Amino acid sequence: MTKHSPEDPRPDGRSSAGRGGFLVLLAFLVLALNLRSPLTAISPVIGELRGDLGIGSAMASLLTSIPVLCFGLLTPLASLFIAWTSIETSIFVTLGGIALGTVIRSTGGLAGALAGTTLIGAAMTIGNIVSLMVIARDFPRRAHAVTGLYTSALNIGTMLTSALTAPLAVLFGWRIALVLWVVLAILAGALWFLAILRRGRWSAQRPDAGELSPPACPSAASQPPTPAGPPWRRPIAWLLVVAFAAHVFIYYGLTAWLPTYLMQTEGMAATTAGFAASTFQILSLLGSFGVPLLAATRRISAATLLIGIALIWFATPIGFLLAPNQWFLWSLLGGIASGGGFTVIFMLVMDHAGTLTDNRRISSLVQGMGYALASGGPFVVGALHQASEGWTTGFLLLSGVAVLMVATGLGVSRCPVGHRAG
Repeated sequence: MTKHSPEDPRPDGRSSAGRGGFLVLLAFLVLALNLRSPLTAISPVIGELRGDLGIGSAMASLLTSIPVLCFGLLTPLASLFIAWTSIETSIFVTLGGIALGTVIRSTGGLAGALAGTTLIGAAMTIGNIVSLMVIARDFPRRAHAVTGLYTSALNIGTMLTSALTAPLAVLFGWRIALVLWVVLAILAGALWFLAILRRGRWSAQRPDAGELSPPACPSAASQPPTPAGPPWRRPIAWLLVVAFAAHVFIYYGLTAWLPTYLMQTEGMAATTAGFAASTFQILSLLGSFGVPLLAATRRISAATLLIGIALIWFATPIGFLLAPNQWFLWSLLGGIASGGGFTVIFMLVMDHAGTLTDNRRISSLVQGMGYALASGGPFVVGALHQASEGWTTGFLLLSGVAVLMVATGLGVSRCPVGHRAG
């Protein structure tokens, strides 16, 4: 197989996926199924896991919080790793790390569970960054649509493990139920290998070799990317950091406590409250698909869509406070904001990145700082609930953070875009 730079622009301006483009898309979406599902696989069997390992709730919570901490703390190292190796190599390291971490987490004691979870988190951190680079490289003219498919695949993966891990545990025990999800990583790896064979090339050269990414839209085919300095010197990058941090803060802060809130205010059983919370994951597909559709068919700018998502986030916590009995309506709105928020922010990252190196650097800054700043969302809401003996202060804080997100959307709307993804 011939080696090419992963950023080799095609002379005709078409996607660098080239031959086997559908297989590349399929492999990419199966990769995305792996980038959140190992986190949600733990929750359905947390009781059995705690009993078997002899740990308390605080230690058990580490098994879901460690990967999110990795997203914030390890992103700079993940970015450097991608720069030193290649996109394809980083994909296989991501999948290999998830597979190995899943096995270690499921087959050892507490030390194995913590080590495996950390390995999964580190691998997914690489996958978070390299995924946006794949979209920019292989689907430049359909970047917005593929971004919507990507975020949808993330949510579908979480729904699969949330729905099926408990039944599998009943049949085989929690250890086998968790380790069986390694099949998703194996399937993704096999599809990527077939895609490479179909294209007849392995992009083994470093992504920072200096080539420009393919044009993001036909009108830009003859225009070089606008020169740009490091992301940390550009206002748009910091606006996206704040927008992403606000979005993730609201998402984690609300979903972490929603079942408890509904049980206390509506007297729901734990299973019913869990179902109500799971509708966020299901209904987020509406936002994931709807945002790219609105951008394409209604010609609504990504900045305007970001403001719209922020306004929905503003209304959702207040809605839960004022009319908790209408939880499905607020879950519908929150789901749209959840899927739509991730999609529109990733769209903006690609819109404002002129090269794959720029894409990697902006994505690393946005996701690394965003997750680090937002990881305390559940803790802050929980602390405010404990201090005030109620939910009003915490939920109003979430709506206040949404106001900050609106402000970032207004700021983004004033930043020029060199390339717009189609």
